[in-house]
Amino acid sequence: MITNPPRRLFTRQRRQLSAAQRRHLARAASLYLVKLQPRLPTHARIGLYYDGFGELPTQPLLNWCKRLNYQAYLPVVGSLGRDDKRLRFVPIYHDKLINVPTRIHSLGMKQNHHRKLLWARQLDVIICPLTAVDKNGNRMGMGGGFYDTTLGKAHRSGATRPLKIGWCYDFQVVDHLQIQSWDVPLDGLITPSGLKWFTRNKGKKSNNQASSADTVDTYLQTLSNDDAREMLYYSQEQDFSAEELSKVVNEARLNELLAQSDAFLDSLGVEIEDFDDDYGKDND
Repeated sequence: MITNPPRRLFTRQRRQLSAAQRRHLARAASLYLVKLQPRLPTHARIGLYYDGFGELPTQPLLNWCKRLNYQAYLPVVGSLGRDDKRLRFVPIYHDKLINVPTRIHSLGMKQNHHRKLLWARQLDVIICPLTAVDKNGNRMGMGGGFYDTTLGKAHRSGATRPLKIGWCYDFQVVDHLQIQSWDVPLDGLITPSGLKWFTRNKGKKSNNQASSADTVDTYLQTLSNDDAREMLYYSQEQDFSAEELSKVVNEARLNELLAQSDAFLDSLGVEIEDFDDDYGKDND
């Protein structure tokens, strides 16, 4: 059985890169964008994303779009309401991503709002963020399931648009990833070492019966509860130095959350003891 590597492994490696190293690697990856152009129409519509968490910078993608007169777009979460799980895309009219007016979504990412929103099916390419990707194009996302939900229907129908292209560092490429029935594989991958195309995987399913909608529903329900959202934040698989922790952690609140966790574990212990007592009586 394949066990996926923990997200913290890739998070730590991204955080170890300097800004100059990230820019250098992004420029190297951008050299391979020319190989993507033969598959695109004139004035192609390209979905990008903000690189707000140490990912391979996406500004070179916007530069490429501007140079070839492609229209670039950014994703918007929940444009039709809090429970809306599909991404829509807003056009970018600035030359620099840093200059695009944004607000911070409750999940922590930046996003822009505009009336001219497109559905994913109206784009020619979506550059997908990822934590890891394997050599067959299977993608480990960021944890929310939004891209899988957005692209799942088109993937299952065998639609050829939009092309789903990964954009990441070479260390994010692994041999194999465990996949679920709702996972949407990539059509191609661009890293600083080159561009790779994958054989299309039309609707391949695992034995897992859960659906993408179930997964995202649960995720959003968790986020709707302030205590649960805060506990989720503190449980993220990321290593912080003592100095970083002193800056970002509310110690009193963290102790309160830890106390709640201890109380929950203690309650489980009582239930287990009661179960053992009852089981022993039934077998006497």
